[in-house]
Amino acid sequence: MEKSSSPTEKYQEGFVEITIYTRHSVRCTVGKVTDYYEILEILGEGAFGCVRKVIHKELKVFMAMKSIIKSFVELSSYKNMLLEVDILRKLDHPNILKINEVIEDSKCFHIVTEICTGGELLERLIGEKQLKEKEVASYMYQILSAISYCHSKKVLHRDIKPENLMLEDPSEEAPLKIIDFGISKIIDSQNKYFKVGKAYYSAPETFDGTYIDKSDVWSCGIIMYLMLGGYLPFSKKPNTTLAYEIQNSQVEFPPKEWNSVSAEAKALVCLLLTKNSDNRPTAEEILSNPWFQQFLNSSGRKINLNSIQNLQAFQCKTKIQQATLEYIVSHLATNDEIKSLKETFMALDTNGDGKLSIEEISHALDLNNSIRLAGISEVIKRCDSDHSGFIDYTEFLSATIDWKMFLCNKKLEAAFRAFDLDGNGQIDLNELKEMIGGIDEVGCMNMMCQSDKNGDGGLDFEEFKEICLEISIIPAV
Repeated sequence: MEKSSSPTEKYQEGFVEITIYTRHSVRCTVGKVTDYYEILEILGEGAFGCVRKVIHKELKVFMAMKSIIKSFVELSSYKNMLLEVDILRKLDHPNILKINEVIEDSKCFHIVTEICTGGELLERLIGEKQLKEKEVASYMYQILSAISYCHSKKVLHRDIKPENLMLEDPSEEAPLKIIDFGISKIIDSQNKYFKVGKAYYSAPETFDGTYIDKSDVWSCGIIMYLMLGGYLPFSKKPNTTLAYEIQNSQVEFPPKEWNSVSAEAKALVCLLLTKNSDNRPTAEEILSNPWFQQFLNSSGRKINLNSIQNLQAFQCKTKIQQATLEYIVSHLATNDEIKSLKETFMALDTNGDGKLSIEEISHALDLNNSIRLAGISEVIKRCDSDHSGFIDYTEFLSATIDWKMFLCNKKLEAAFRAFDLDGNGQIDLNELKEMIGGIDEVGCMNMMCQSDKNGDGGLDFEEFKEICLEISIIPAV
């Protein structure tokens, strides 16, 4: 089911049905980075700048900041940077890096994102050489789930490689995050996308000047081979080119490294590395492969019982409140704060498409006899702020997080400042419209009239705070 791109508004007193896109909001500020963040150590360096660890001065939350030096950036690279920001802000998946804000100063563009402290997947591969099949199944499922989600949103990553797969934390079971959408593109039937990314991970068709969604799938196959075997399947040989080997050589499984690998795993590698892209499966099709199911049986996945109870109890009184909670949980929550909720979401998402259906929730709950959830369709309707017919990742987090423990005055203040675009201490009609996303002028005026207690035409912080706390599961802060 496709997400609605326009609001289905009913202008009446009481409940107003409006599509919310607040999770897609990325604040773009001109100013000094040091006004908002304390800059810590360098995490990585590149041709155009570096990535540093920073801490939000008010919230005391660690984040990553990618700084791009303006004088080094050509117009085309600048456009790619803007496209990367635009793409990342619209992607809402537990295995895709979340962008928080962009700050521009006289010398640099600074892109602030969540921080991943476990390092690159490449580093783990170098340290362990070969991974066990269960580990590989977990990693590959996460990668393919994220890629399938990207393709459903018409996004081609175009640079899938171990260096662009980050581990969320140093633990052995840390989830992966896909990063670096710097050369990604929106799929357009009128355009032809050419070969990009690292040649060793490039699909056969890309050397003939074509890049399609299944080219990303090929790259996933190379990564799976590397994780199971400890080396790449194709390399340049005497008197040939790497392109020739990728387009013509068959995948081989030398006994020394591959005898202990199951036939099912090798068959899946071959499927991913199908030369003819017409015969190569999509990421969505691969997710249902039986090899995954033997390792990722949903009955063994972690489900947070409290989160299910919160899901059933969740009900916002206003769309301003719901939009604010989505912004806070998507932009201001740390990975530690939402770890168990993320695991629950991924356990419930049995087909790996990055969203929850009535059938998926019912099926998962049937496997966990200790959990009961009444009126699932009504629960989804309450949580489904963008009217897609599903519960998306941020919608799930907003509905299941323990707001009594999580919400604080500082988070509300940070959200208010994000919505108060001109910094005058009030959220006006235009800022409210920008904040919600899927609302027109009349709907915006309707909402403002209901929320503006003192009738001055805008929302000050106290009015904003009062609105946000009008929910039974949130205490006064």
